[in-house]
Formats: sequence, C-alpha cells, structure tokens
Amino acid sequence: MNLKKVITFALSASLVFSLSACNKSVKLSNGKNSTDIVGTVGDEKITATEFKFYATMEINQKESQAGIADKSKDEKKKYWETKEGDVDRKQTVIDNTLNNLTELKVLLMSAKKDNVKLEQTDFDDANKMIDQFVQNEAKGDKNEAEKVMMEKYGVSIDQYKLMYQDYMLAYNKYASSQPAKIEINDSDVKSEFEKNKEQYNKVTVKHVLVLTNDSTTNEPLPEDKVAEKKKLADDILKKAQAGEDFEALVKQYSEDPGSKDKGGEYTFPKGEMVKEFEDWAFNAKEGDMGVVQTTYGFHVMKFIKREDASFDAEKDKLKSSLQNAQYQKKLDELKKANPVVKDQKVIDSLDLF
Repeated sequence: MNLKKVITFALSASLVFSLSACNKSVKLSNGKNSTDIVGTVGDEKITATEFKFYATMEINQKESQAGIADKSKDEKKKYWETKEGDVDRKQTVIDNTLNNLTELKVLLMSAKKDNVKLEQTDFDDANKMIDQFVQNEAKGDKNEAEKVMMEKYGVSIDQYKLMYQDYMLAYNKYASSQPAKIEINDSDVKSEFEKNKEQYNKVTVKHVLVLTNDSTTNEPLPEDKVAEKKKLADDILKKAQAGEDFEALVKQYSEDPGSKDKGGEYTFPKGEMVKEFEDWAFNAKEGDMGVVQTTYGFHVMKFIKREDASFDAEKDKLKSSLQNAQYQKKLDELKKANPVVKDQKVIDSLDLF
C-alpha cells in the first residue's frame, strides 16, 4: 500500500538501445516507413517510429487510468472516439506526445552543443536492460520478445533500442547534470525557507489500515462488507484507547505492507499523503487517536510527534529545488524558441487508436 500521491507518468527506464540498427529502415504496421518525419524541432527530426512509440506509451497510460487496459478493442475504440467533456482524447495524446518529444529534442540539441556523449558503461548497462526484457517477457526467446515489443509498443526491438540512445543522452547524461551547475545565493535559499516554512514541518503518526477495497482486484467492497470493516476499525481503536500495545495491533490487523513492519509508522511533510490522512495528522496533538476513512479504507490513527522545520535540515533540498525550477524555466524558454513543426498528414497516417 502506497499512501503517497501518484507520481506523474514518465518514459519507462527499461528502454534499451544498440548502434547495430542505425542504418535499418523498418516498416511500421500500417506500411509507413519508419524514417518518415512527423515533425522537426530545430535541427532535430521526429521520426514516425519515435512518435508511434511515445504515443503508444501515452495511450497505454490513459487506458490504464480509465480502467480499460484489459478491455476489448471495440471498448477501447469507443473510449477514444468519445470526448471527455470538451476534451478530444485523441488530440490530447497527440499534443502530449509532441510536447514530450519537443523537450527530448531540445535536450539533445543542447547535449550535442555542449559535446556531451554516452560512455561505454552506458552502452553496457543498456544492453543488459534489453537482455532482461527478452528474459522477462519471453524467457530468452528473442523472436517471441520481438512480438511482445511490437504488441505492447508498436515498434521493433531494434527501434526500441535506438530510441534509448537519445533518451539516455538527453536525460540521464545531460539534463540530470545541468541544474547543479546553476548558482543559487544562500540568501535566496534562506528566503525560500522562511516564505514556506510551514510546509517543511513534519509529523509522525502510526496507523492500522483496514482495507475497503478487494486486495486482488482493488474494486470497492459491497456496502455490508464496508460496514463490517468500519466496525473492525472502531474495535481496534477502542483496544488502542484502552492501552493495548499499538504496534501489536498493527502487526495483528494492518493491511498496509508499506508500514506494517515499521509499527505502522509514517513521518512526512504536507503534500505527500492522501488528504484525509494528512489533514488528521496535521491537526492532531499528543495523545490523539481516531479513525480516518480514505479511498484505501479505514485508518486507525495514533499521533506520535510534530517536528518543526529546520533550515539546516532543509537547505540542501531547497537549493536543489530552486536549481531545478530555474533549469525548468530555461528548458521552457528553449522549447518556446524551438517549437515543433509537425506534419499532420504523417501523424494521421499512423493509425494510433
């Protein structure tokens, strides 16, 4: 059980690459040549292969969020052909894909300008990743792994490998190293801390989680079962209030694997936990216990302590945050200066949905 907020979707780090396919021209499933150009960003080109792959990743994410990942083709088709309010789902995928690829290409241009290159260890690590993919997805059968890759992402393994070269250079080698080069004054870090001091305060609580979703399907339980779960949570609370050892209650009843082996304990600042859990924790005081309901279930809560923010403890993270913000601003300016010029005809021909 992870009570923390969902992290924004990003490109899978399992991408791998090989230079052996550099001169290959692989046909996409709809007959379009993989070297057809979907768009350009400055001097960099976006090929049909790249666009199809990134769009497929975006589509897979959206279908998973909508709960239709395992549904029939007809159900998926119906989903993509209907709007979400005034929002065209298909166009949103296309726009997000173009935005992601614009950022990638801008970073590639910057990396090449600064003469940043991949090293042999990067190639070695990447090749290990593709070997792992073949093993995990097809028990070492490369031909079968090829089929899996095409089915999941709409590209061949060779194409998949090649794209990782750009991804690793842009993000792992270049972008990850740039924020630390930005100079930040100590006075600016101190000012940021004082301005947002309260958000760095932390609380420690312990909890027993009684799930109200099916542990296998994650579907909500029927109302009568939820009522039983509520009664159980109330009974656990009474035991805790009567003086029974809270950690023993955690061990006996909690269904949160993320904290069960730690006595049910979490220490966190604002913004990390689900709202109801966090609201109770930051409004509680020493000795408080209670039951809180979230989308996970009923939480039997025990307040442990509050820690006021310390500048010395937070300054390194604050400095890094300011550096990242400034670099993101610089990256946004580069994207604005190098807008994608797209070929809509090629995009329309890819048969993505």
